[in-house]
Amino acid sequence: MVPALLSKGYSREEVVNLFRFVDQMMALPDSLQQEFKTELIRQRELGQMPFVSRIEEMAKEEGLQQGIQQGLQQGIQQGIQEATRRILREETLAILEVRFNAVPPEVAEALNGIDHPDTLRRLLRAAITIPSVAEFQQLISTAL
Repeated sequence: MVPALLSKGYSREEVVNLFRFVDQMMALPDSLQQEFKTELIRQRELGQMPFVSRIEEMAKEEGLQQGIQQGLQQGIQQGIQEATRRILREETLAILEVRFNAVPPEVAEALNGIDHPDTLRRLLRAAITIPSVAEFQQLISTAL
């Protein structure tokens, strides 16, 4: 249909305006809307179809939904990672406090400065067996 209109001398802008007018005047049932959308996408891939407002809206909505989904997944992953780091730090400090009764503030600060989960896991395991807080402090300084 679009190539026929263009070949009859209608400008691209006139075709777009015609489709927008029809789009606003007529709502299609879902099955025909999907078929229409598929045909418009095919025409667009062939370079024969300008944007049409309802199609633009559907494409924007699909893109928005995908963006929201990706953002949620990234947020969940970041939340899990941060919770893991926080738990590893807290457990390490708790073990050191149980074993040595007190943990110097600089050890806690240094531990809070470590973000890599594997390093925090190694330090947690070391806290269980290390002979002194001073040695743990040295271990932290080498881990940084």
